[in-house]
Amino acid sequence: MSNPDQYVPDRSKLYHFKLDLVLGQGGTGRVYRGIDTTKGDVYAIKLFHENFFRNRLHLRDLTKSIKKYKKLDHQNIVKIFDFIDDKEGRCMVMEYIDGPSLRWYMQNRPWDLRERLTICAQICNGLQYLHENKIIHHDFKPANVLFTRQGVAKLVDYSLYGSSLLLELFDKGAGEQVTPMFVPPEFIRREHTTAKSDQYSLGITMYMMFAERVPFGVDNLQKLNYCHLKVVPDHPSKINPKCPMELGDIIMRLLSKQPKDRFKDCDELRIALSGIGRSRI
Repeated sequence: MSNPDQYVPDRSKLYHFKLDLVLGQGGTGRVYRGIDTTKGDVYAIKLFHENFFRNRLHLRDLTKSIKKYKKLDHQNIVKIFDFIDDKEGRCMVMEYIDGPSLRWYMQNRPWDLRERLTICAQICNGLQYLHENKIIHHDFKPANVLFTRQGVAKLVDYSLYGSSLLLELFDKGAGEQVTPMFVPPEFIRREHTTAKSDQYSLGITMYMMFAERVPFGVDNLQKLNYCHLKVVPDHPSKINPKCPMELGDIIMRLLSKQPKDRFKDCDELRIALSGIGRSRI
């Protein structure tokens, strides 16, 4: 799986890294492939947009959180090595992943139920690990799942918008930075987000993977927020006959408006997914 969106960078160096490729960019910043000129190792370097950090509380929260993130080690999450805040900009040094994103996969790979279920199982493993370490992703979406060339799925950009309750209470601008299509209803209701909030975002992603369309086909943010809060989307199996009914039921449960109606955790979800298509005899 190759990624045609990569291109030559606008700058040749950043701190002690030689930059040779732009891996992607979005609302948080631009990601480069960087070679450490002192060791020769290859990393992904996310240079944050200057306006990404909304205030000192946000910057302090993320800086503190990254100390915890550096200790994380799981095959289904991208390893974070360092955070640099100096004259050349604020950037995060991460494990370099040599394959494309889940967004690219959904747009380019042919339908394969087993393959897609395997990807979902890996995502469940990564999210479960984060949740067990008291980390909520906050912005789960297809662009934040990357693949190695061996097909291992890895989660990236977890909790970049802030992970503390204090930040949630005092920073009302947080919602402006989270991708609207994947926002859980409780976020819109200004309730405290939990691990089950990531389940809703995963449910939107799985709807797109298995129904092969977005659950809410609306054209503005106000309508989209209303759909998240009030509208039950069509059952995925009704939209796409290739999606098994039991899988559609799982996706609809993930899209429950109330967190209590979703799965206990991502392990329970993974076990439910493992039974799709198996004989019940």
